[in-house]
Amino acid sequence: MHIHKTPAATPTIQRGAATLVVTLALLFAMVLVVVYVNRNLVSEQRSAANQARSTQAFEAAEAGLEWAQAQLNGRGRIGADCRPSSDVAATSFRERLLNQNPADATFAPATWLQGGLPVARQAACVRGAAGWSCSCPVTGAPTLAAPGGSTPAPAFLIEFQATGQPGLVRLLSTGCNRLGGDCVPGSATSAEATAHVEVALGLVPGLKTSPAAALTAKGSISAGAAAIGAHHGDTATGGIALHAGGAIDAAAARISGPAGSVSDEVIVANDAALAGLDASAFFVSYFGMRPGDWGQQSVVTTLRCAGPCGDALRNAIEPGIVNALIHVDGDLALDGPLVLGTPQRPVAIVVDGVAQLRGAVTVHGVLYSRTLRWDAASGAGAWVRGAAISEGSYSGNGAPDFVHDTEVLARLKGNTGSFARVNGSWRDF
Repeated sequence: MHIHKTPAATPTIQRGAATLVVTLALLFAMVLVVVYVNRNLVSEQRSAANQARSTQAFEAAEAGLEWAQAQLNGRGRIGADCRPSSDVAATSFRERLLNQNPADATFAPATWLQGGLPVARQAACVRGAAGWSCSCPVTGAPTLAAPGGSTPAPAFLIEFQATGQPGLVRLLSTGCNRLGGDCVPGSATSAEATAHVEVALGLVPGLKTSPAAALTAKGSISAGAAAIGAHHGDTATGGIALHAGGAIDAAAARISGPAGSVSDEVIVANDAALAGLDASAFFVSYFGMRPGDWGQQSVVTTLRCAGPCGDALRNAIEPGIVNALIHVDGDLALDGPLVLGTPQRPVAIVVDGVAQLRGAVTVHGVLYSRTLRWDAASGAGAWVRGAAISEGSYSGNGAPDFVHDTEVLARLKGNTGSFARVNGSWRDF
């Protein structure tokens, strides 16, 4: 009888089992590494997406600040879509969203009534494939339609807040990576990312310092036998009717000052300090900046007229527009009858050359020129109500009236000019 024995496992079989175990362990380790790496990759992708959305929202909020400042410094009327409008009932962006108190030169947001309660007006814009679309309503919240397609559509909403300080206003801008959330008041649609930034804006006025006199000439005033009128009845602002660095020849002038004053007190001639100012310093003393800088402001309209300039000036000074600041490059000739500006919306006209006026020309505001001459003016309609300033002399055979109007000058100082960012006022939250 034969007995068979099962042979023991060979070393080769044993070595194969060990290799399998090691391979499986390595495979499991590699799977763990891949899972871990994939997890990190997904986390990085999410972080990058969140960062992109946050950046979109922040840049949209910054765009809102820049856009609102540019709109404030515009002159034209706008429609409900914030674009230029020819509707005479429309207002500028500044007047639509801001109110100014002439008494203390403070700004506050314009409001509309919601349920009987005043609510600050707002403006909003959204970016689509074709560019920005905006809403600047007079009543109600801004209304915008979300752009179609897969193009990112960041949006912003802006509003103003009062600071209580003259010439300062706070601008708040909310940016969203898409139209929704805080960028759409009352919206049920959310935005993945939102940013809030704000900055204080200060007014650089069209007129920095009110002239002390109804008519000021750094040189002489030569009216001769012409019965010009010069009137200044406010003792708080000096009460000076005529002020000259040189001689004053106005024997037939009609002069009036504060109650109880005499002619010698309201006429100042041969003022050495005034005559000693150079032309640039003379200009800066009233406007707070050099002539070239004043004329380069975006709110200033520059004209050059080869002949009579009345029609061009009248067209440039739109009725109802608050920023009527005009720079005339060269001489200016105006023939009456002509009315420029109103007591409520005065103008500032700066002439690089000679201002030659004839007849019944009325200017509500400030008329500044290198030399001023007024001929053939008598009776009603020949006025400067505000102040007239000559860098050189005044002359002419006309009999216009120069009236120092404190309220007109206050409106020029408090409500015209450019808004600029106040250094150090920017912040996000």
